[in-house]
Amino acid sequence: MAESLAHKWGQCIGDVLEIFARNILGEVAQQHGLYLDSKRPRKARGGQGKVTWQDGYGNKHDLDYVLERGGTEEVLGVPVAFIESAWRRYTKHSKNKVQEIEAAVIPIALTFSRHQPFCGAVLAGEFTGNALHQLESKGFSVLHIPYASILAAFRELGIDASSEDGVGGTTEEQFQEKISRWKSQQQPQATNRLLAKLHSLHQTEIANFKQRLNAALTRQVSSIRLTVLRGHSVECSDIESAIAYLIEEEKALRLRENGEQREAFEVQIRFNTGAKIDATFPKRAEAIAFLRGFA
Repeated sequence: MAESLAHKWGQCIGDVLEIFARNILGEVAQQHGLYLDSKRPRKARGGQGKVTWQDGYGNKHDLDYVLERGGTEEVLGVPVAFIESAWRRYTKHSKNKVQEIEAAVIPIALTFSRHQPFCGAVLAGEFTGNALHQLESKGFSVLHIPYASILAAFRELGIDASSEDGVGGTTEEQFQEKISRWKSQQQPQATNRLLAKLHSLHQTEIANFKQRLNAALTRQVSSIRLTVLRGHSVECSDIESAIAYLIEEEKALRLRENGEQREAFEVQIRFNTGAKIDATFPKRAEAIAFLRGFA
């Protein structure tokens, strides 16, 4: 079956919004020296075009954008941010899309929870308040560009980007005219004008989204609480001090009879953003290996 002109026009809009999201994330990646992975062939993924990560249960999830620390074209880095993007013309599709985003990102974020990855969504078009709140309640930072702003951006080029379904709605001929007018525009100038308009309309929202992303990427360990499950705990100011304590405490423990048989550890890491990670380990070596992941 041939692709409908309505779908083709929706894809034209979607392509512009994809560049919008990628540019915002690219600026942040460059600022922090991170690798921005997106849908395109990459050597580190065996040349495949999909951005696929595997969760702790062995399930694979296709994602839109991943910021990696230490990543290159040839090497996968440590994922520190997962961002999905989507545009929807009608609110009837928004709930399903939000659920898709949750299902793709949350299992991967939990798998890499020791890195406290940022979870975000850049959404455009018609999304209900409930759908946006659902994402935010799950820990996502959301940047939403309303449908009216998309129409205003295309009007900069003299294009009516609106569309309506059903009887009396947008006809195939009208969709063809929209597509033809868009394709006749000189590129990349036309796209840059659209992006500039969207940025001018939502300067504050974009800045707030980037601020939340920057805060997550610059997150630092503020304290570590170590609880030895023989009854005492100790506060450390940094990762190195926590590791040193465990090593030295082990030496002292070995001097006592049957000491090693009774050890178990709880670790609580607090970050300067207020986030925290709680973990319990039956062996000292496991606790040390966990802490070294943050060093």
